Amino acid sequence: MAIEEIKFFTGGCPRSQISGKNLERALQNLGLDIEFEGIDDPNIHKQEGVAAFPTVKINGEVKSEGQFLTVDACEEILTPYIDS
Repeated sequence: MAIEEIKFFTGGCPRSQISGKNLERALQNLGLDIEFEGIDDPNIHKQEGVAAFPTVKINGEVKSEGQFLTVDACEEILTPYIDS
């Protein structure tokens, strides 16, 4: 299954900011030319049911919530979506 959409929910904290940069690096490392949307809007967080940051949703499914994401962790989340 290909990645159609990545949403990255952030609370603006340093942990979220670094996790976002690590997600960018993981996409580059895997050769995926996909941009993700960083969302720092409490109203959208509420609509999407997000309460912990950072949260990553791929194709509408929560893949990580409230945990610091290393580059390796991001690659692990993304790898199942790579066409083999």
